[in-house]
Amino acid sequence: METRTKLYYGPSAGRNRTNAQEYLIFHIPGNPGLIPYYDPFFSTLHTLLESTPALQNSNFHICGHSLLGFEASGDDAQRPPELAGLERQIDYIDGCLYDRVDEVRQKTGGITPKVILMGHSVGAYMLLEIIRRHRKQIEVGGYQDFDLIGGILLFPTITHIARSPSGIVASALLRIPGSAHIGSAIVKALMYFIPTDFLYRLVRLIMRFPEHAARTTTALIKSPIGVKEILFLAKDEMDMITHDKWGEEIWGAATDPGTNKGDTIHSNLVFFWGSHDAWVARKTRDELIRARGYRDSLKKTKSSLSLSSDDDWKPTMLIDKGKIPHDFCLKHSEIVADYAREWVEAIIDNDNEI
Repeated sequence: METRTKLYYGPSAGRNRTNAQEYLIFHIPGNPGLIPYYDPFFSTLHTLLESTPALQNSNFHICGHSLLGFEASGDDAQRPPELAGLERQIDYIDGCLYDRVDEVRQKTGGITPKVILMGHSVGAYMLLEIIRRHRKQIEVGGYQDFDLIGGILLFPTITHIARSPSGIVASALLRIPGSAHIGSAIVKALMYFIPTDFLYRLVRLIMRFPEHAARTTTALIKSPIGVKEILFLAKDEMDMITHDKWGEEIWGAATDPGTNKGDTIHSNLVFFWGSHDAWVARKTRDELIRARGYRDSLKKTKSSLSLSSDDDWKPTMLIDKGKIPHDFCLKHSEIVADYAREWVEAIIDNDNEI
């Protein structure tokens, strides 16, 4: 069973292209980093954006790419020669972003899109690092390849992941020497004699997964190094995702006049946490919100209230009022896509006001 390593939803046929602004929404997956998990999320967000009256003069290109090591077939040319840690994954995804910008240019006759980043879980950490790199490129090189106008961080694990309930357990297990190799070998041994089609039905039955999630999970289990990469990357997450490592230039502080365009500032970062997320320590989350968050920097959203201060350059930080789980892309894509549509619209409105 194979699965795609890239997802793309472009403007619908017949969509107005005359004088329309092109937007690339680039999504960075969590761990496990298979982009097909997000197919219903992409599809729903695409439909919602195209049906929003205020966005009728905008064309949206929604795309994302699987992380290294999560290919689903043995002969996939993407397969790396070795396991990829967090820094290497960031390098890879940063390159994928520039490739997708070039693809949109080709599709639109040379028009460079404005970019909105989205990141889920550890993908949110990668998102902030990509913003840091983009900002450094502008400051050092004096130029930019595209306008990076905002970011949406979904269930972000950006500080002290090892202090979370699940992180405490995972970090203890991952400290065992060779844990990634041992865990992968156990899974391969257990699954070796199980046919792929039967495994798919088993996943659907036991996990109660919808079709897209069951097929993606089956492909992951049967992939060459997918399970090993999950564990290897998770170990890196526990070691590297600790204190808040970013300065005000990343969090949104105002800079010199004229540098705002393309710098992901002026409150164009939106954070959305689950109310009871096993991968996020509530204490460190609340400390981050008090230190970095701002309540009214985007339009008031229906998803939650944020806990924050009074500095209007700080990002919006929201906590879900309901019970959306950390792995929202399995069964809760539609409701999160509805929130994301609202945040995308607000980011575009803020960008147009700068």
